[in-house]
Amino acid sequence: MDNLDTWEARWGPYDEPTYRAVLDCIQADDVVLDIGAGDLRLSKRIACVARQVFAIEMQPDLIQNSFSFSDNLTVICGDARYVPWPEDITLGVLLMRHCTHVGLYVARLRAAGCRRLITNARWGMNVELVDLGPRAAWSTVEIGWYACLCGQTGFVPGPPSRLTEAQMEYINEVETCPVCTRTRTVS
Repeated sequence: MDNLDTWEARWGPYDEPTYRAVLDCIQADDVVLDIGAGDLRLSKRIACVARQVFAIEMQPDLIQNSFSFSDNLTVICGDARYVPWPEDITLGVLLMRHCTHVGLYVARLRAAGCRRLITNARWGMNVELVDLGPRAAWSTVEIGWYACLCGQTGFVPGPPSRLTEAQMEYINEVETCPVCTRTRTVS
């Protein structure tokens, strides 16, 4: 088994509950962009539900054996950070627990008018459907958990006397956290 096979076996394929969680979020009229599509296993299943699927994968070895797929599945071989994306995307899919470019992909999806993202990249575990619409600024969170559109997650500390059980269960959906603000000023 070469390095690509080892890497893909560890990070790429997901189990049936993960695929089902993704498929349950897809609507028949969606135009889906599957970022890092791997061997197209999920993209082919999405194509059975969505109007159109664009699958981007940068490793040609993963897609070279995928010859048969439906007319509504277009495969783009290239780095999703740099290749041009199709227009009219309604839903992004990013199943990469290890992804460090969430903020870039979110910015590109938003610029394309996309308002929803299915991902497991922010928390590195379960699949979540993320609304890409405007968010409160990170600076408005006084105490508690947060998940930023850049992919950063964490906890804003505060006086323990102000922390409630409800705040421990709630995740503040934000943008402009210190990590993405720092990244934006560096680039």
